[in-house]
Amino acid sequence: MKKSTPEERLDEVQKAKASSREWLRKNRTWSYKQLCELLPDRRSLIIMVKELLRRGFFIMNQPEESEMVLDPEGDSTTVNDVTFANTFTTPTSPRDPQTSSVRMQMKGAGLHYKFPARAKLLMGFKKYLVETRRLPNWQQEVENVSRFLRYLQPTGSEPSLDFLSKRTETQDFLKALQRTDMSAATILTYIKSMKRFLEYLSSRLDIQKRDPQLLSNCESYTNMLMTLRKTICKTHEDKMCDTRLDGAFCIKDCQKILRVAKPDFLRIHENLLSGKEVSNTEKTLYRYYCEALLVFRHMQRPGAVEGFTDADWVERIAQGDRVVIGIRKDKSASMQIALTQGEEACFQLYYKQIRPKNIGLKKFCQSFFTSTSGEAVHTVTQDMNRLHEMYKLAPFRSYDVRKAVETAAKKLPVHQHEAVNHYLTHCTDTNRNPQPQDIVDAAMLLESLEGTSSHDDTSLAELSTAGTNNEQHTLRKDFSAFLSRFPVSLEGQPPTKKRRVDSGFPEDRVFYDKWRAAQCTQREEYLLSHFTHRKPSASKVSRLIAQEGWKANYPKPEEIERLWKPAPTETIEADDVIIKCVSEQGWTGLAVKDFGAEEGLGVVATRPFSKGDIVCDYHGKVIRAAEGMTKVEGLHDDARYLFFFFKAGQRDLCIDAQTGCDCHPNTDTVGRRIKCCFKKPNLEPLHCVMKVNGEDKDVILFKALQDISIDTQLKFYSGVMRKSFLGLDLNWLDE
Repeated sequence: MKKSTPEERLDEVQKAKASSREWLRKNRTWSYKQLCELLPDRRSLIIMVKELLRRGFFIMNQPEESEMVLDPEGDSTTVNDVTFANTFTTPTSPRDPQTSSVRMQMKGAGLHYKFPARAKLLMGFKKYLVETRRLPNWQQEVENVSRFLRYLQPTGSEPSLDFLSKRTETQDFLKALQRTDMSAATILTYIKSMKRFLEYLSSRLDIQKRDPQLLSNCESYTNMLMTLRKTICKTHEDKMCDTRLDGAFCIKDCQKILRVAKPDFLRIHENLLSGKEVSNTEKTLYRYYCEALLVFRHMQRPGAVEGFTDADWVERIAQGDRVVIGIRKDKSASMQIALTQGEEACFQLYYKQIRPKNIGLKKFCQSFFTSTSGEAVHTVTQDMNRLHEMYKLAPFRSYDVRKAVETAAKKLPVHQHEAVNHYLTHCTDTNRNPQPQDIVDAAMLLESLEGTSSHDDTSLAELSTAGTNNEQHTLRKDFSAFLSRFPVSLEGQPPTKKRRVDSGFPEDRVFYDKWRAAQCTQREEYLLSHFTHRKPSASKVSRLIAQEGWKANYPKPEEIERLWKPAPTETIEADDVIIKCVSEQGWTGLAVKDFGAEEGLGVVATRPFSKGDIVCDYHGKVIRAAEGMTKVEGLHDDARYLFFFFKAGQRDLCIDAQTGCDCHPNTDTVGRRIKCCFKKPNLEPLHCVMKVNGEDKDVILFKALQDISIDTQLKFYSGVMRKSFLGLDLNWLDE
């Protein structure tokens, strides 16, 4: 544009800037949720996210860094179906060519074929894994079973149960997998998936009715799989030993992660003790380290750590300067260890401060170790690999450290060698019941083995809580000053970072987030205070929020609907809506219906009522009970129900709905038509003293005892039993 005017060039520059800004806003930004939908495979997703970040893209709602760690080489959830990931892996990855080769060999051998995903048995298995077992990697499990069954049944679109009798074909399938150079760990995963599929079949009562031999066939097939599994496990262990003959690892090598991660762990520990804010990533690291103590210092298997429950922790036994824990699973001890006092302090801190926040009020979880989503930790091995990757260390496994211990323990006397072996292994011998002191002795013997790193251990019990109270007091004082400077109100806006810093407060978001939480709580209480009369619907709450003009930081309407509770009597007595309905008899959702000559007129609901809703009042003139009984004695049974007797403190009163009240002389109020019945009533009377038209009046309100649907007849029971009210005969109430 050298021949253009300056104005034309400036105009073109402005257009280019606007176009660049638009590109940055739309085309350079990705949503993590959108990436999850495009790439359901976890490995491919993580590789794509890292590649996009490396190229300068922005990803919204990105999870914590600890959740973006690639699974280990032998992880079964990412071995077979890595399709998109290979495009972006670097040439230095030694796994990719092997993975591609295995997949090609499987296709060539006909092992990659599967049943249609809509097959009934597979759909039922998927539902079982998702809803009953709650497995996050259900897709891999279903695909493993689908390939397994397709090999055993080459034809047909629906898998049958004939595979339970095909033992030779099952062995052929596993041998065929081995011939493709597939790792033994992945083959074991196929067996594990089939075992879960058999558990699902055993739970199908409809199939059991058609095939009475199903349970015995499944049990026999499972036993056969377990026999084959032992052979593959032995091969797997031999290969692992062969790969490490050149440089066998000692215990200290395997425990390197404990030494490297310890400074961060101690820092998080101090922050938890002092009441400082700890991020989710730090909480996850703290959990990883506690798990690592059990795996690499106490040499326990991941399965035993996963079986650790809150009840096991509560039932721990103090023995000298140690704490003995025995974890029981399937009626046999899975783990018996002796923690130091420092380790106990760390586990107790996790138990009291991190675990409750993970679980929250809505979750039910008995496992000691839980994820940030409140679910039980199912893959301790994966957690250990992620911990190693955080510190860029070569991952070690439980198998490695246990093998190193077994090698070091060979130099011990026979009885000490046996004690170490019992400490390491799952104890399935119910006759052997070691005493707590025996477990403590074995733990101390384990720490004395050659090659351990116990001398590097800093006693966590030395972490003093001194000064904690002062720091917490300072934190509370600072936030109190923050609230004084920036008061919380329903309509207020949270202070900006500039205002916070200018006022002398830290620039982080700790006080900012607390301020917003306090405002959200205020708004929640405000919304609930508007619905004392009846339970609100989500749409009604949404309209109220829109009327208030709130654009952000307000509770969800569904949450207000869930939190609603019937108001106490004091609140009901002062509620303007209820007082207006009593004064004007403007109750809605009710209609009088003729139930025939025998039953007469009654009242039905024309809208749903929730439990605790105020439906209407029993309206009439309030008189003394004795006067009411005098009127009742001169009436037929058909008209006696128009008198409501009740007690108000020391007063015995009656509402005369037959004569009517002075405020509504010609109105047939709906409450007087509600039947009194002691069999399955859905309303209960509630006595209140309300200021109606400037006067304090005794009012009987009807409150819903249960959820009431449309066209349901309303009935109440007054609670007045015969001959228990003023000594008067009220037999007619039973009618």
